Amino acid sequence: GYNKVVIITNELADQVKGRNGEGIVSYPFPWDDTQTGSRMLGVDGKWDCRELSPTDCCNTIKQSVPNKDTRGNSIECHIFVPFGGIGNPRRTDRVFVNLSPDGRVHEPPVIT
Repeated sequence: GYNKVVIITNELADQVKGRNGEGIVSYPFPWDDTQTGSRMLGVDGKWDCRELSPTDCCNTIKQSVPNKDTRGNSIECHIFVPFGGIGNPRRTDRVFVNLSPDGRVHEPPVIT
């Protein structure tokens, strides 16, 4: 759901890797906080989780967003282990298409 921050791990699932491999976790949406009003979370929608475990990163995120939103939801974390990592084996029955921010395909699809 909209209230989940995706934390991308390394293949061993013991450290936060982030989308670009630098340990940064992002949540690009404004949070409609019941106490403080609408605001961006973290620092410009990002948390620095370098060298943190996924659990520690999630705890950091949750501590920075203690209030529920106006829909009654708390911030949550979704831990994503890359394909081929622990608990997420590679498969050959999926095709991934990477889209640019404008929704166009700029590279060939990948079968994983």
